[in-house]
Amino acid sequence: MINRYQNSVWIVVACCLYPCSTWASEVRVDGTLTVYSLETGIGHTMPQAKRHPDGSIYINACLNGLFKSSDNGETWMRIPWQFDPNGFGISRDGRLWIVDRQPQKSNSVILIGQSSDGGQTWETQDLDCGPFAPGGVDDPYTIATPHGAFTNFFELSDGTLMFSVGLRYDDWDDFENEDQSRPGIRDVMIRTTDGGKTWGDPTIVHQHATETDFAVDPTNPQTVLAFTRIQRGLLPGEDRAATVCSFGWPFKNGMLLKSTDGGRTFNELPGGMTECYGHRGAILWTKNNTVIVTRNRGCRTMEERQTRGRNGAAIEVQISRDGGRTWLADDPDRSSHLGGSTRFVLVPLKEAHSFTSPTVQLAENRFLTVYLAGPDTNTTTDIRTVTWHIDRSSSGSSR
Repeated sequence: MINRYQNSVWIVVACCLYPCSTWASEVRVDGTLTVYSLETGIGHTMPQAKRHPDGSIYINACLNGLFKSSDNGETWMRIPWQFDPNGFGISRDGRLWIVDRQPQKSNSVILIGQSSDGGQTWETQDLDCGPFAPGGVDDPYTIATPHGAFTNFFELSDGTLMFSVGLRYDDWDDFENEDQSRPGIRDVMIRTTDGGKTWGDPTIVHQHATETDFAVDPTNPQTVLAFTRIQRGLLPGEDRAATVCSFGWPFKNGMLLKSTDGGRTFNELPGGMTECYGHRGAILWTKNNTVIVTRNRGCRTMEERQTRGRNGAAIEVQISRDGGRTWLADDPDRSSHLGGSTRFVLVPLKEAHSFTSPTVQLAENRFLTVYLAGPDTNTTTDIRTVTWHIDRSSSGSSR
């Protein structure tokens, strides 16, 4: 398969996109490529991109199939399937994993699939997540929400494989509930220690967050960073004026979390929340200790939201070169946290759509980010990639 490739070199400076000039920069966009296009639309697709142990790259395109590249993203092969999964991962033994809904079953039942032949054939099993609630079968979760979401796997050095999925009670949106353990779109981590035969050992990633992506410290697998979507109403005693969202949900943001116990517990990082509607993102931690967060640009007012159009978005990247301790920022005083760091534009506003934008590493400082697009902001027709690199010769940003 030959994919359409457009070569374009840009210098990206402090959330602005400029043609090549004398500007100093940290990020250069090299070009874009259309992986797949369907004129009638590809539907609600939350893509995921993962590197296989054999060096190939896979994109989960949900209902549109699985895409594989064996040449670092230059060309792609489509592998059709009968699933519509919003959960995807690859374990160290090379197996592919998916999580999908089971609409014909109880709302708390999900489907888990695994493939040992690159997605050609799949073994599947049902998993009822209801009893994973603290009250077990006597007070179970009633809703599992892998569909339309962003469910990601990661694996510890001892072989424990895990993923998180949104699990809710019926009264999940009663934020004034006297029992404050019940409201929330909570992301729950589910584990297997026997290669996927059985799943359990649930722990809560965050009570009010879901669509979580994980990045494991390459030198210490007990340390895990996560980028997630927090979305909730006001809790008792909170003031709407103190939130960062001036319209819609009081909280609908991206947020950075950290675990130091292998993903068993997570804590919010100071300054780790994005602007409103900056909630769809992905995270990558490379072997040279660079942390990459690629996400949709948020907005601060209803007028700004309306200007974007129905699905319009810009894809931005925020970068840490020291494992998330500091972030590249034009203002050194704002470099200590994600929320104050520079947002480099990879895809300009309205040239991308508001879905996930996962990233894989191509070389030490070169990356490929997957995003969705279309002829306008109403119809999503294309799966595309943008390749870009970090210009380490640049100066002026914090290290």
